[in-house]
Amino acid sequence: MSELTFTKSFLSTLDSRPIKLRADHVFDLEQIGLRVPYTLPRLSAPHPPMPKKVKSTQAPGSSKSITVRVKSARNPALEFLISNAPLSTTSVQDIRDAVQVRVTDVQGGQVPLDKIKILYKRKPVTGTGKTLAEVLADEPAIMAGGKEVEIGVMIIGGAQVVESAVAQPEITEKRDESPPKAAIGPSGEEVLHTEAFWDDLQGYLEQRLKDEEEAKRLRLVFKEAWSSAK
Repeated sequence: MSELTFTKSFLSTLDSRPIKLRADHVFDLEQIGLRVPYTLPRLSAPHPPMPKKVKSTQAPGSSKSITVRVKSARNPALEFLISNAPLSTTSVQDIRDAVQVRVTDVQGGQVPLDKIKILYKRKPVTGTGKTLAEVLADEPAIMAGGKEVEIGVMIIGGAQVVESAVAQPEITEKRDESPPKAAIGPSGEEVLHTEAFWDDLQGYLEQRLKDEEEAKRLRLVFKEAWSSAK
């Protein structure tokens, strides 16, 4: 067999066998195109969806109502009642709003809500969106409804009670049933002849104006006007 015949036979044998490529061989797709269909790797099975937590729209005792006694022992001394307050819908913010309309700051302006702190058992209640049901969750006797609970109030910086708040029906006052006692000492125009009256007037003006000299000047103005009108 000649070399030429052997070479042709060998090449024919090679043509019938598949071509093997190295593992790091890269095809130039622009020149030869994609020879085999490309299949994306199979995705792992998705996790089953977590069951949704259904939030209860009603807290324990939500259908119950209680009486809330809102009380500030000092600065200012304020006390009033909120009757038939639903445990599930009455929030800490509602109590703060009720306090805000009954007090003013020392200048007579509105007290900011962030200055009004709500207390329960002498501890501050955090958050304004909490309901009474959440605040009193550890009090099963109160959660049964029909009870009275005391909620404390602390106003940072102090405040004074609005005079109109005293006449509101929800405010409970303890009145002395004994008959009023007759006034002792000078009364009427006789009081204006005493220096104590003008001293008291000057003290009141100093407290409101925060200016001692201006208070003295107005005292003289008022006293001279009263003297000239006699």
